[in-house]
Amino acid sequence: MPTGKRFIIVFVVDGLRPDAITAENTPTLFRLKTEGVEFTNSHAVFPTVTRVNAAALGTGTQPGTNGILGNQMYVSAVDPRRAFDTGDYRNLLALDRATGGRLVLVGTLAERLAAQGLRLAAVSSGSTGSALLTNPRAVAGVGVLINGYFDPGRVVAWPAHVSEAVLAKFGPAPAKTGGDRYDAAVTWTQRVLREYVVPELQPTVVINWLTEPDHSQHHLGVGAPSTREALRNDDREIERVLATLDDLGLTGSTDVFVVSDHGFTTNTAGVDVARALIDDGLKAAPDSRDVVLASSGQAVALHVEGHDAARIARIARFVQSRDWGGVLFAAGRAPEEPHGVVDGTFSLELIHIANGERGPDLLVTFPWSSTPNGFGVRGSDLANVSRGGAPLASDHGSMSPWNVRNTFLAWGVDFKKRAVIEVPAGNVDVTPTILALLGIVEGDGLDGRVLAEALAGGGDEAQVAVDTRVHTVEAHAYAAALQVSVVHGHRYVDKSWRVAR
Repeated sequence: MPTGKRFIIVFVVDGLRPDAITAENTPTLFRLKTEGVEFTNSHAVFPTVTRVNAAALGTGTQPGTNGILGNQMYVSAVDPRRAFDTGDYRNLLALDRATGGRLVLVGTLAERLAAQGLRLAAVSSGSTGSALLTNPRAVAGVGVLINGYFDPGRVVAWPAHVSEAVLAKFGPAPAKTGGDRYDAAVTWTQRVLREYVVPELQPTVVINWLTEPDHSQHHLGVGAPSTREALRNDDREIERVLATLDDLGLTGSTDVFVVSDHGFTTNTAGVDVARALIDDGLKAAPDSRDVVLASSGQAVALHVEGHDAARIARIARFVQSRDWGGVLFAAGRAPEEPHGVVDGTFSLELIHIANGERGPDLLVTFPWSSTPNGFGVRGSDLANVSRGGAPLASDHGSMSPWNVRNTFLAWGVDFKKRAVIEVPAGNVDVTPTILALLGIVEGDGLDGRVLAEALAGGGDEAQVAVDTRVHTVEAHAYAAALQVSVVHGHRYVDKSWRVAR
């Protein structure tokens, strides 16, 4: 067990694929990877989108446990007719009000630290929603949360005195308007971290969210030259933070995580799922309440009025009959049963999405492939475009391995040196491991596990048992498969795919 005071920082590089880390483009990240621990089998939680994984990082729990289920969510108490965007913190605060303070349904990392007299500071250049979900209780006075875009120039942090200090010292954050990159937002936020948060607030744990290369990859394509430049800027900014820790004498007591919220793939086409359902008589109109769609780009949650079993089954059969239909998920037939109640579906419980209050009746994915794009980056998908327009150049959300596989590095005083670990791990494991590094043994309510095999003296990772299984479903001419891996009772979703027939 680690001893002595610790400083822990989690760099979340939004949309960073593991194969984008190279000695040429990202020398700092490459150094951390080679000197520390590289998890080569790490997992984003599903759907593989930003806000879902932000909540997993901020709570140590799966989506079905914490209640944050997509980049869009449908909660009738917030809006009975349509899903809302979880990227806007105002919508999340509306959810909090509508549910009596239950924005997330579990305790948070910040709350667990505060109970021990310790402080979390979440410092983000990402969307205001993703920022809030790394510290969901910040508005209520737990820990610190900084993002320059809550109410630009007026409110950039909680508590209020932190917001006032940031604005007085650094001025307002640069606007996120125009251009294909948000480098300026990253640079402003990282300066706040280096010059104020670390030396003056002196938190025990920092979650530091860098919004690039997500934005540039969406608009320019994963692997595009400009997205690589955005990543180089991230790398320089991370190096500056590490240099600051060294200058402050903290390096010898610091543990560093580098993770991404998801991978990235190229969109080859868009699918208007809502229009397809309307045209087939399965939904009355775009804003009708009979079927409400909540999109996560390459995955779509469907909420059926009254949980009408017959309509759910008809929709599933329709999607399975379309060439754009991928793997589907519905309520489980029985506990621990991998199959859904609808023929040809897997259970929502199997992928940690089942939730009696907020969970969908049906979750739809699209077919994917490993085909490389024009920049030589493998992985392609389809994306939902039910709210109009063309699909983004690149996206995420699917259960493609190119989106599930995220970046996960660990470096510092308590971790092994020059270790490559193939044991499954994931974003849900960050909070339990942080608590262990701080000597906090309380783990009730956590879905993740302590990554003991990565700790110095933590044993031989090659002796960790991994149970990998492939489940299959069939319905008439349709078939699909889903692969999961289990470590110490913790289930990781590896990938799913429609089986060609």
